[in-house]
Amino acid sequence: MGFGSFLFGKPEKMQQFSTVNPQQAGALGQLLSQSMSGLQGNKFDFAPIEAQARQNFKQQTIPSIAELFSGMGSGGGQRSSAFAGSLGNAASGLETNLASMKSQYGLQQQDQLMRMLQMALMPQTENIFRPAQQGFLGNMMGGMGQGAGTSISKLLPLLMSL
Repeated sequence: MGFGSFLFGKPEKMQQFSTVNPQQAGALGQLLSQSMSGLQGNKFDFAPIEAQARQNFKQQTIPSIAELFSGMGSGGGQRSSAFAGSLGNAASGLETNLASMKSQYGLQQQDQLMRMLQMALMPQTENIFRPAQQGFLGNMMGGMGQGAGTSISKLLPLLMSL
């Protein structure tokens, strides 16, 4: 507190303080950038999941269906319309499941980006109100004013009686 503040006091003021340190501010800036670009591009990479499902279908589903129909003797079962129908149904189920998974995956990614954006946009400052403070002279004058008011209130009846 300076000498002027000591004598005359301090006016009221609003101060703003950061609620994050510089490293946190940098990380929040990157989070904002990543979430905004992710939401704008809306490019969620589902390809690896789809490739894995198709590979499993080729390596596990098709051979297991073929094995069921190979027991019908001399490979005729695999040339039947029932075999083709079973493969068609399995392939259709794969495509339906992939479409559902892709949609769900996209929604989950979008939700995650929205949470990141929400975190990045949280206020990083806080405002604090500092009320005015009277200085030494203000306190002294206030005390003198009270004393003068008390003295006048006692003298006024005396003056009125004269």
